[in-house]
Amino acid sequence: MLQSLLNGLMCYKPDDPIEYLESCLQKVKELGGSEKVKWDTFVSPEKKTLPPLNGGQPRRSFFRNVMPDNSNFPYRRYDRLPPIQQFSIESDTDLSETAELIEEYDVFDPARPRPKIILVIGGPGSGKGTQSLKIAERYGFNYISVGELLRKKIHSTSSNRKWSLIAKIITTGELAPQETTITEIKQRLMQIPDEEGIVIDGFPRDVAQAISFEDQICTPDLVVFLACSSQRLKERLLKRAEQQGRPDDNLKATQRRLMNFKQNAVPLVKYFQEKGLIVTFDADRDEEEVFFDISSAVDNKLFANKEAATG
Repeated sequence: MLQSLLNGLMCYKPDDPIEYLESCLQKVKELGGSEKVKWDTFVSPEKKTLPPLNGGQPRRSFFRNVMPDNSNFPYRRYDRLPPIQQFSIESDTDLSETAELIEEYDVFDPARPRPKIILVIGGPGSGKGTQSLKIAERYGFNYISVGELLRKKIHSTSSNRKWSLIAKIITTGELAPQETTITEIKQRLMQIPDEEGIVIDGFPRDVAQAISFEDQICTPDLVVFLACSSQRLKERLLKRAEQQGRPDDNLKATQRRLMNFKQNAVPLVKYFQEKGLIVTFDADRDEEEVFFDISSAVDNKLFANKEAATG
C-alpha cells in the first residue's frame, strides 16, 4: 500500500499532501482493506498537460527572443547547441600546447611543385630505417623518421604533461596519438619545402593515419612495404634492443607492437593497393638485395620519363 501511496503522490502532486493522504485512507476503508489496494489505486485518472518549455511560443519566436538580433552574436547561427567534440589527447586543455596543433593549413606552397613523397612501412624490425636512409642517399631526398621525431620531442619536453603521457604510450608498444603524429610530420615538412623528394620512415601505421596524411598533407607518390616473417622480426628486435637500448624495444612493448602490426598491416596494404601506390618487397633477404629491388621500383615509378638518379 505504501508503494501505491507514493505512486499517487508522484503522479498527482497534491497541494496539501496531508489532506490527500487522509482521502487515500478513506478510500482504503471503502475498498474493504489494504489487501484491495493496487499499485495505481491512488493515481489520479485525470491527466494534466504540462506547459510547453518555451511558454507556448513558436520555435522561431522563441529563438528570436532569447538571441540578440545582432548578426555578430556568435551562437545565432545555431538552432541547437554545437556538437560536443570527440575526446582526444589534444582536447584536454592541460595537455594541449596550442590550438594550432589541430588547425588545418597548407604544408606545401600550392604555387610551387611539391617534393616527391615516399612512405616506407613494415613491421618493427623489418629494416625500414636502413632502407629509408639508402633511398634518401641514392636519390638526394630528405629523410624523416617519424619514430625519431616523436622520441626527440619527448626528450626535449620531458616535463610536459602531454608528452610524458605520449612517452608512456609509446613505451608500452601502442601508437602515438594520430593528431600529434600528423602535427609533428607537418611541422617538419614545412621546414624543408625546397626538397626534391622526402622519404618518411615508419608512417602510416594504420588506415586512419593514411587517410589523415592524405587529407592534411598530400597523397604519397610511392609506398614501399617491407614484408618480413614474424620470426625474423623478433630476432632483429632482440638484437636491436641489445645494441641500441631503445625504451620501446622491451619485451612487452615488442609483443604489443608486433600484434598492432599484424592487425593493421593487411587493411593498410589493401588501402594503398586499391590506389595503385604500393610496392611490396621480401625483407627477409640481405639488405643490399632488398635495396636493389627498391631502387628499380623507384626508378620505374618516379623517374620513368627521365634519366634515373645515380647513386
